[in-house]
Amino acid sequence: MAEQSTAVHWNRENEIGILTLDRPESMNAITLESRQELSDMLGQIGREKDLRAVIITGAGKAFSAGGDLETLASRAREFRARGGARELFSNHMARALLDLDMPVIAAINGPAVGAGLAITLACDLRIAVPGARFGAVSTRVGLSPEYATSFLLPRIVGLTKASELVLTARLFDAPEALAMGLIGEIVEADELMTRARALAHQIAALPPVAVRMAKQSLRYGLDCTLTQALSYEELAESYCLTSDDHVEAIDAFLHKRKPSFTGR
Repeated sequence: MAEQSTAVHWNRENEIGILTLDRPESMNAITLESRQELSDMLGQIGREKDLRAVIITGAGKAFSAGGDLETLASRAREFRARGGARELFSNHMARALLDLDMPVIAAINGPAVGAGLAITLACDLRIAVPGARFGAVSTRVGLSPEYATSFLLPRIVGLTKASELVLTARLFDAPEALAMGLIGEIVEADELMTRARALAHQIAALPPVAVRMAKQSLRYGLDCTLTQALSYEELAESYCLTSDDHVEAIDAFLHKRKPSFTGR
């Protein structure tokens, strides 16, 4: 891994990694610079060898308070002063996160609103502390949903609930997030990372080829017809059937021993 970023911190623990949003003084608000640093870091993580699961969390008391308001205000003044059309907004941070082929767990240690919520939506599993707060709040600051929120949120909680959350821009707590299926578990703060690591290790113990293909199949299924999903499953299953991991998994099961997977 290259030199550490100032806005995000990466720590490799053998087969799992922990990515920490690391601007606690601003509740890990996302600036233009931190957005780019996070995108760059995610690109590097995607090239890590033998990495089987990633945990994303926040430093301090928040996961992420969303877009940095001072940055937004400065950008607005810049565009008004310059006049004319501005460059297109970029979703490259969301793309970099969604492009990771290993499972990603969001360990939500506090407020996750706006862009912070969007980051969690792009993760595969989400667990949160009892005091976590959530909100799709872009309309509060005169913006529309970004970072794949418009795609992922309705598919996670349903269109009616997603519409209510986005159009009212209200905040909601962890129990409500659990009830609507936005998060999978509520975990006490002092147990959050222990539980996240346990989930990561549970994933890491499985055949990496099958895990990668399972994640890709589920993601592909969000955006295709039933016929396309069946076809993709056939390709994925054929690929898995030819893998060393599959042979090892069957042999280990038959001989009642611990498997040793290579990710091939």
